[in-house]
This record gives sequence, structure tokens and C-alpha cells, in this order.
Amino acid sequence: MPLEPEAMSGPAGGTRAKRKAKDEPHPRNGSGEDTKAKKARAQSRADEGNTSDKHDMPDMSLFVRWYSPTGKTRVNHLLLKPIQGVQSLEGISKDLVARAFPESNRPDYITSQDFYKFTPADQFMSLPGEIARTEFRLVATHDGYEYTVLERELGAHRDPERKMLVTVIEFESTALMIGQLGMRVSLIAYPVVSIRKSFLDSIEEQLRTNPSFKGLS
Repeated sequence: MPLEPEAMSGPAGGTRAKRKAKDEPHPRNGSGEDTKAKKARAQSRADEGNTSDKHDMPDMSLFVRWYSPTGKTRVNHLLLKPIQGVQSLEGISKDLVARAFPESNRPDYITSQDFYKFTPADQFMSLPGEIARTEFRLVATHDGYEYTVLERELGAHRDPERKMLVTVIEFESTALMIGQLGMRVSLIAYPVVSIRKSFLDSIEEQLRTNPSFKGLS
């Protein structure tokens, strides 16, 4: 179960298909959200009951853009659910984190109270092939509009202020038997997305009090 460099060094990108990769909708600052996103976020709130000490936390999404060696791109839209901590993880996400980070040796961005913790509604995705580069885009939703609040490439060194740290774990599926042949699928998970509290609190305040706020310019 290899880890991406971001998850190994500290903190830290769709189904397998042979068709030509194409981008999913890439919302711009202040763009309206779609119905699917609204429904998923409503379910996220129902599951929350829990999470942070902020009562007016904006809904958060992480867009993960993969670049192939040939220059093709694929964008994955991950709706983020707030959690109290890794003890609130379920299913595959819980197992992956437990195996990758023993409880006695977990990085501070997973355990520290200085970070809000989130987990994607989709616990894992299949890799479409070799990935040459990964980009993250963090989006906050407020009053039905989406605001890009952070963009960076994979790698904790690209975020020296540690505003957002993403746990990235690659693993393989259990062998699927087709006739007498066994086939494994390469998978990737982002089980914990840690966002520094001071950063997200400032974003929430801007969304609430500054009508001119548009996210990243």
C-alpha cells in the first residue's frame, strides 16, 4: 500500500476507462452550484451532527485534477464531509488510515486541534493510468455560490503555511476473478483532508461579512 510523497513526508490525485479523458465542469469563483452537489451536501450535513466548533462552516469541496504524461487531464469533484477526527472515519477510509499511520505515530495534521478535518463522500477512486502531476483546488460554498479559496499542486512543500494538507494513499483492490484470470485494479484514496482552522475561519468570516469577497483573484 504505497503512499504518495505528501502523505509519506507529512501531509500532501474516477473510474478506470480507456476512453479519452475529458474535464468535468470546473466551477469558477462565484459560480452557481448544481443540483447534484446540493443533494450531496444536504446528506453531508445530515451525517455531520458532530464536527467542528464552528456552527456556520461553509460547505467544502476538493477538485483533484490529474495530468497524464501525454497532457490529458481529468477532474474529480470530491464533496467533503466534516469529521471530528480519524476516529470518525468509516469503512475503507478508516482501515487505510489505521494501516498507514499507527495510532502512536500519526502526523500532527491528523491529530492536532489546529486543523479542521474532512473526509470525501467518495472513499476511493480507480486510477486511469499513470499520473504525471496532480493539482488540488479547494472550494467553499456559501449561499449557493462556489468560491475557490486555495489552489496548489501535490506536495506538502508547496504549502509552507500548511493551509491544507491532504492524505494520499494508493492501494490495489482484491483480485477480481474473471474465469481463471485474476485482475487487480489500482486505486487511490484521500481519506483525510486537514484545513488549518485559522485559514478556514478567516474564509468563513469573509464569506459572511464581505460582499466583495470573490475567493482567489
